[in-house]
Amino acid sequence: MVELLVAISLFLVVVSIATGTFIQALRTQRAAVSLIAATSNASLAIEQMAREIRTGQNFSLSGGELSFLNAKSENIIYRLQNEAIEKSVNGSAGRITADNVQVNRLDFAVAGIEPGDDLPSKITLVLGISAPQASPGNQVNLQTTISSRILE
Repeated sequence: MVELLVAISLFLVVVSIATGTFIQALRTQRAAVSLIAATSNASLAIEQMAREIRTGQNFSLSGGELSFLNAKSENIIYRLQNEAIEKSVNGSAGRITADNVQVNRLDFAVAGIEPGDDLPSKITLVLGISAPQASPGNQVNLQTTISSRILE
């Protein structure tokens, strides 16, 4: 009888450890999938911004907002608003990142925007994102530099 109790106790300990490990692996996998989805969506947003910046002109940076005229001569403003990237076209604003992306950082650095410098405008975009389902502190940083095709 004692041997049976010891065997059952050992079995319960091993099953408890295995179950805990399995549950932790599932949580880690869910967090990784949500972070991958957020990174994919943020990459699409960066690509959309880059396409428009490449054909833009009259760039200015004010208060963390990048504003310029696009190829259609529309006033475009990109900014961080409520943990999302917001795009304003002639004053009409809307989000360009999905709900599964939490944008923690959006910084722009501009160069070559002085008139008559004979350099194309270069905008460096730095983006820090996380996923709401991921563990706190898991942030992905993305950075790209875009040069305008138009000499100002």
